[in-house]
Order: sequence, then C-alpha cells, then structure tokens
Amino acid sequence: MKHMPQLTKKLITKLEENSELLDTPLGPIQVAREGTGPKVLAIHGSPGGFDQGLAWARHLQNGGCELVTPSRPGYLQTPLESGKTPAQQADLYAAMLEVLAIDKVTVLGISSGGPSAVQFAARHPNKTNALLLDAAVLLPISPASNWIDRSISESAIGTWLSCLIAEKWPKLSAALVVDILSDGLSKDEKRQATNWIASDPDRLASVAGLPRSLAPRKFRKIGHRNDEKNEINLTPLPFSEVTAPTLITQGTNDAFPLMDHAKEAVKKISNAELLLVAGGHHGLPWCENFNEVSEQQLNLAHSISVESSVT
Repeated sequence: MKHMPQLTKKLITKLEENSELLDTPLGPIQVAREGTGPKVLAIHGSPGGFDQGLAWARHLQNGGCELVTPSRPGYLQTPLESGKTPAQQADLYAAMLEVLAIDKVTVLGISSGGPSAVQFAARHPNKTNALLLDAAVLLPISPASNWIDRSISESAIGTWLSCLIAEKWPKLSAALVVDILSDGLSKDEKRQATNWIASDPDRLASVAGLPRSLAPRKFRKIGHRNDEKNEINLTPLPFSEVTAPTLITQGTNDAFPLMDHAKEAVKKISNAELLLVAGGHHGLPWCENFNEVSEQQLNLAHSISVESSVT
C-alpha cells in the first residue's frame, strides 16, 4: 500500500508530459496528439481520458493517421464546466480544433464517447470527414454494475491492484479484461481470446496498459459520474442530422447491451454501415476479428481525407 502515492505521482507526471492544456472560448481542454497523416479525433469512453483514446485508436495511428485525443470534461485536467452535456462537449471539441488550426477530422466515438461524437458530426458537419462509432452508447442506459462492485473497482486500492497486476502479470490482466468486457463466451473462447492477445508482445502491452487509463481514479470520477447522469436520461441524439459517411462497429459478445444502440443508429443515419465483430467483446481493438473493421476505418479516413484535399 505504501507504493500507492508513488504510483499516483508517477502516473500524473506522465499524463501531464504527454498532453497539453488548451484555452478555448468555451473553457480549458486537455489534449494529446500523436502520429502524422489524416486527423482522427478520438473521443474516449467512461471512465477514461486522452490516454484511453490513444490506446484504443492505436491501429489508426499505425495505419498512417494523426490522433487528436482530448480528455472529455470531468476527466483528468479538463474541468467539467467546459461542457457537461454531449452537445456542449461537441462544441468544445470544435473550439479546440479551431485553436489547433485543424479544419476537418474523422471522428471516433468510443463507448461513452458516442453521444458527443454524434453531436459533433451533426452540429459541425463542415468539420467532419467521417464518423466512426465503436461499441458506442447511443441510447439511454443505466450503470452496469451494482454499488458493491463499484465501490471495490473504483477505490484507490482496487485501481492500484489492477495496475499492479497489469505490470507484474500482463497475461492475467488480459484475461481479466476479456472476462469483464465479454458476455456469452465460453471458458475455451475466453482462453482463446486471451491467448490471441498474449501472442503479440505489443498487443499484450497495450491491453495491460488499459488499467492505467482508469487511474488515478480520483481525477476521472467527476467525468464518470457526469456520463452516467447523461446516459440514464440520454436526450435523443440527432442521428438524422448526420451527413458524413458513418461506420458503426459492435461486438457480438459485448458485456454491455449495446447492440440495439448500433441498430437504431444505422437505421436513422442516412449514410451508415454496421459491422459486427464475431466473438467481439467491449474492447474492440483487442478482438481477434477486428482486422476487417480496422481496414475499413483506415480506408475511410484516408479516402475521405484525399477527397477533402482535392475539393
């Protein structure tokens, strides 16, 4: 336990070194940028921060895109007052892009980042090349765990233990991630999913790093609670106002009941396609059958970017 304050300090120092805090007309926002190429605005889930966006969208960076990943309001250094609702957050992203002198982006909404991603595409069509939605929350939804599970998983000790396991026993950490984020997979299927992650050192290190994107929990709690408040009574999203090409991705074995969310969105967004990842859990980029999605996302980001530069 004596190492907990040291871990917190180390994590905060690294997070501050890898990002910057921008002033915008709508309030401060923390953002990181990595890679070169067409710009992808990666909007993280809950709980999370810019670091989670970087981890989730790494396949896009490796495929020749630049990631622009903010911490949503209430997470890490972005104050909640910069934007409490998904619509306000979308406008904050637009203001951030103005400060960064970025004209257009492909928007990636991850899990609880889905509502503000849809709002951004609808409210700022001139800044949106394409919309990607991964395991996204798009309809009202209640918190998944009960208060006992939450009190354990969200405690400082619980977070510290998760980070310790990830550092010392990365394969065990990967197995825990698969177990927590999946539903309906047999023990053999979970073992296969874990072995696939562990078969590649970079992939294993990426998954083992996920617990750190939840820590320190006290700097992510305000945003997490705000997301829950928004999602329980989620205002209907402006699907019909989205004009950008849209790719919606959902795993068939996601631990969260999001399949109806994806189907509702693809029905109401005029230029949308739904891709299902067979055996896929909630952590889509770390699923064996995600390759087709990755290729389509990259093709869309690059082709739309080329079209925009020509026009």
